[in-house]
Amino acid sequence: MRTQPRTRPRSRLRPLVAGLSVLAALTAAGCAEQSPSGSAGSAESSGSSSASPSVTAASSPTMEPSTTASDPATPSDAPSTTASSSTPPSPSMEATSSQTARPKAGPLRRRLLTAAEVPGFNDQFGWKPGGTRPGEPAGLFGTCQRFDLSSIGATRTVTRGYRPEPAESRDVAGELVAEFPDDATARRAFEVLKSWRAKCADRLRGKDRPKVGGLQEVTVTGGTGGWYLLTYKPVQGDPDAQWFDAQGMAMVGSRIALVKLALAGLDYNYDAGKEPMVAAVQRAAAKLS
Repeated sequence: MRTQPRTRPRSRLRPLVAGLSVLAALTAAGCAEQSPSGSAGSAESSGSSSASPSVTAASSPTMEPSTTASDPATPSDAPSTTASSSTPPSPSMEATSSQTARPKAGPLRRRLLTAAEVPGFNDQFGWKPGGTRPGEPAGLFGTCQRFDLSSIGATRTVTRGYRPEPAESRDVAGELVAEFPDDATARRAFEVLKSWRAKCADRLRGKDRPKVGGLQEVTVTGGTGGWYLLTYKPVQGDPDAQWFDAQGMAMVGSRIALVKLALAGLDYNYDAGKEPMVAAVQRAAAKLS
């Protein structure tokens, strides 16, 4: 009977020991669970520290292109700025700038001969002022002229006529001054004027006994001069007379002067180099510079 109570306490201790064993196992398991969570936390810490170089790399030169690519400026903004800065000025703007920069030439009419400067055919002959007008006359100025001087490059022209004194004379005088954009253009135009003399016979068709004289050189200061004589009939109202139609030209720099002195008479007797047109060309050239 005594053994029975002893057995019961043993049976009570075993469950207790077993319970303690289970508790110990659970505690161990809990520690084991905490250990992985701690490893995960350290891994996250490790991950966060490994992410920090990427932040540092964002400010490095290797990342500047991507930063530039993400700039708020749109692609359309940049081309429009480039296009506006590289667009050349319009031709009208360039012409305005060129005209502004070019010095003013002044009135072209002051390059014309005055009536007193035009030589007379003799000591008793003279000229009075006639009309002065800008541009070229409605009809061509010279007898051998084939087209307007503006067609061969003249930018400005002015024309002046002279009235004979005595007034009953049929004689004719006039001058045209033309300005060209540069000396080279004036030289080319001067060659054209000389070529008109060589072709002038067809301008005298219908005239009686027409003759085209050779081109005579005239020495002028700072330029080139020349003249030639045309002769033909009839002279209205005087069947014995004929026209002695002198055509002169002078070029100095970018300006050209054309002079005509037409005498209706019986003869044209002057020493070589002393013809009225020689003096007219020299005086006209002196006023071109």
